[in-house]
Amino acid sequence: MNSNTIKTVLYGIVLCLFTVLSCSEMDDYKEYTKEGEISYTGKIDALKIYSGRNRVLIEGLFRADPKITECRIYWNDKRDSVVIPVTKTASVDTLLTLIDDLDENIYNFEVRTYDDLGNSSVPVYATGASYGQRYQASLINRPVNKSDLYAGDLTATIEYASMDLTSGVFATEIIYTDGDDEEHTLRVPVDSSKAEIDSYKIGTDFRYRTLFLPDSTSIDTFSTDYITIDPDIVYLKNYSAPFEVESSSGRWGTLADWITNDAAKTHSDHGGTDTHTGTRLFNLESGWGTPEIVNGKIYQTVTLSPGTYTFKANLRQTNGENDTWNVGQGDRAYLVVGEGNELPDVDVIETSSATLGFVRVLRDNDPDDFKVEFTITEEKQVSVGYATTQPGGNVSEQYPGTANGRHCNILSFEFFKTD
Repeated sequence: MNSNTIKTVLYGIVLCLFTVLSCSEMDDYKEYTKEGEISYTGKIDALKIYSGRNRVLIEGLFRADPKITECRIYWNDKRDSVVIPVTKTASVDTLLTLIDDLDENIYNFEVRTYDDLGNSSVPVYATGASYGQRYQASLINRPVNKSDLYAGDLTATIEYASMDLTSGVFATEIIYTDGDDEEHTLRVPVDSSKAEIDSYKIGTDFRYRTLFLPDSTSIDTFSTDYITIDPDIVYLKNYSAPFEVESSSGRWGTLADWITNDAAKTHSDHGGTDTHTGTRLFNLESGWGTPEIVNGKIYQTVTLSPGTYTFKANLRQTNGENDTWNVGQGDRAYLVVGEGNELPDVDVIETSSATLGFVRVLRDNDPDDFKVEFTITEEKQVSVGYATTQPGGNVSEQYPGTANGRHCNILSFEFFKTD
């Protein structure tokens, strides 16, 4: 027998074996399908599990299979389940169902569809989480670094510390009262380190809490308990040396955040600050050849709640001598508090009904005497500051025996509520 004959015989044997095996497999198929072919319903599509507070939301799509009449959802290794009737339309229908009363855990869900004959779809699996008391107990309020209320324009500023973003924090929620006694809620995103509130009602506190989403699919927002904060009231801006200026010319400047009238601007249209000591001080100076000041005023206007207040000026001193303020009995310089949005005129400060308090600025005063105490019984807008009428030119010629000019070097102001 030659080699070609051998190859032909072997090929025949292999072909016979393949035919026998194939017939056997076909017979096996008939054994398993002898009662008819298996019928499957269309499976759920786009299955998604949304997390929540002791619950989950299950979402999916029923495509065009008209045979679907029921959907079953299993979890806990099929120990728990829910059956949802389905009324199929000609279009794509949506599954949306809540599963409540879940312990805090991660769950594996199995979803099948069924027809009226009990035929099932192939299973579709998805994982979702239920959050509860353990997650809630891990939450902390976002720390507040500072909360100030400026009594000038009644703007509250709240500054926050940073947070660990993996906790799910996304915002803080502030509840406050405005000047019309209306309550508002403000939401501040976690990527903002500061919140500013206009028209805040002075004398009130605010409440805030921090909001969390445990993951990106959560349908429920978690929050901390509210914390109540009484903001620190800031009565003055730019109140200490070196004072900031809105403009300057040489050693003279005009104060930022203060109102300076034209009568106080006697140095190249500037007045109120002076750098002759090396530090920019508050100083209204006349004389030594410069013009007189007539009814010069520098002040800030604020809104105050009822109470007793102190407005104080801290004067610069050298070697314990009172040589850094030089205002005499013939001059009219005042530290003054007036009702409304402007200081009273210098010539009526001591008699005006709008004056809430004043102290004369005099050469021989003790430094501790430069303060004004006053009381108001209702919320009120007031102005606080410095007002003066003082001579200019060569003062010693007009007032023999006195210095050739007038000045008052102030290092800082204080304004606080005492009761």
